[in-house]
Amino acid sequence: MVEATLYDYLVTNTISDTTVEQLDSSSKSTFVNDSNVNFWRGPITVSKVIEASRTYPHGIGIPESGTITSSVMGAGENAAFQPPGTEVWQVIGLSVVGAAGTPTILVNLTDGAGGYVAMHSGDASTSPSSFFPFEAPFTISNSLYLDLINTDGANAATASIAYSKVSL
Repeated sequence: MVEATLYDYLVTNTISDTTVEQLDSSSKSTFVNDSNVNFWRGPITVSKVIEASRTYPHGIGIPESGTITSSVMGAGENAAFQPPGTEVWQVIGLSVVGAAGTPTILVNLTDGAGGYVAMHSGDASTSPSSFFPFEAPFTISNSLYLDLINTDGANAATASIAYSKVSL
């Protein structure tokens, strides 16, 4: 009887569509012993290919991926900054500029299911060159991302983040 290989489990997946969860799942019932050395060559090889194709060495930001994105928050509205799919972003900077006045902005990390961690509460800057104090860098993912809330009842604000992707 020929035993299945990792490639048999993942035959319909491209590298870009293969997730670490699928890799773990396809190898979870295989014992780590001498007789399974050939099987384990597959997960190790695919794991290294996924790592090499989706990350930059040593976990630093992928140089070509740095960008700034912005979102306008009306009075009482929020702005979510959530990486798509399996991307991981390293947030390098955060700016919040009030359209008028200095609305108070709450900066939270959220899991999207009601859980959140309050990271900061501060008044929006009155101009792009004003200071909005904030601790950076930190990473966010699709399952744990930034949610900014404009608590002001009358004034809008624009939130912007500068980030680099550290994983695709």
